[in-house]
Amino acid sequence: METTINQRIGQLITAMKMSHNAFAKSINKASTTINYIVDGKGKPSYDVLEGILEVYPEVSPDWLMKGQGEMFRKAEPVTTNKSVDGGAFGEAVLGRVQAGFDEMRRIFEEELRAKNQQIAFLQRMLEAMPGKSNDVTPDRSEIRNHPATGELFALWPQVA
Repeated sequence: METTINQRIGQLITAMKMSHNAFAKSINKASTTINYIVDGKGKPSYDVLEGILEVYPEVSPDWLMKGQGEMFRKAEPVTTNKSVDGGAFGEAVLGRVQAGFDEMRRIFEEELRAKNQQIAFLQRMLEAMPGKSNDVTPDRSEIRNHPATGELFALWPQVA
């Protein structure tokens, strides 16, 4: 029984044990594009076919395009002088990871600025307290939670 190119793409996704969404992302296409093709509602574009064959060089072009031969090419011997290329999907994943780290850094820097502002405010409050020396600063062991309110307060050393 002869299969259509749409059916072969569906078979390929199944053979690779991937979801339509994961497969679409791997070739840098929208999942709706792949669903549309696999459902037989339209033919794959040149870009889709090119993406499949670039990202998955083990797929036989004859099988994909015409249904001739085996789905996968015979394995070629591995050579050690080939460079490893993650392809467009790898680049996209690395880009998203980098963007995530950049966003986390931005958030941490904002939080650090806010905390520094709080510290400066509290230092000004301490300096304004009557009867307290400006050079007396509690160390961390002297800072406690107030038993009634739960707010932080300092246990000041006795000044003679």
